[in-house]
Amino acid sequence: MPTYFWPLILTVFANMLYQLSARDVSHTIDPFFSLIITYGVALLGSLILYLVGGKQQSLSFDLHQVNWASITMGLAIIFIEFGYMLSYKAGAPIGSTAMTVNIILTLLLIPIGLIFLQESFTLRNTVGVVLAVAAIYLLNS
Repeated sequence: MPTYFWPLILTVFANMLYQLSARDVSHTIDPFFSLIITYGVALLGSLILYLVGGKQQSLSFDLHQVNWASITMGLAIIFIEFGYMLSYKAGAPIGSTAMTVNIILTLLLIPIGLIFLQESFTLRNTVGVVLAVAAIYLLNS
């Protein structure tokens, strides 16, 4: 069994909880206020997990290890969540929205992986891309 199996299972269930939650955010609340609450909970939870289960390195050491990626991820997450909330408020179906977003994201990341990360792309991957495009069409038609 691949070493990434359990993290994938965790990610799937967390993402499912996330999608259900994003869909049920009140239609009358300001989305950015909702994100403030969301990130307050995430900050508190992350702090607890850091203190309880972290690598036990010093805070000073960890602060010096922060680079652009942590900051960019924070900014990206704001707009990912904002985009999902707006999509669901506009009536996007929960059964296909996340899949459509993830398929399109994958299609956009393929050339980045090929060009900048020297990842391989096989005939099997090409078939996967064709099926992914067909899935987007079928999910949204």
